[in-house]
Amino acid sequence: MEFERYYIDLFEMLNSLCKKIASGKYDQADANKLFELAKTHRYPYLLSELAESFGMMMVKVEAREFELKQTIEELKKARAGSK
Repeated sequence: MEFERYYIDLFEMLNSLCKKIASGKYDQADANKLFELAKTHRYPYLLSELAESFGMMMVKVEAREFELKQTIEELKKARAGSK
């Protein structure tokens, strides 16, 4: 029974982190916890694979948001320069 509780606790932690990330309301500590869960040598394989997948999605979304912000700034500068 303790073993089951351990797995349930880990998946509940992963679920909670994923919900925070999906809502956009997470911080660096949450991201660090997610990447900690992705350690295959430390956590169950399925859990670590899911954590890795969600972590990569988070990184890709952050990169897209950063790129969009840069593009918006460049467009604003171009627009201001053409006036």
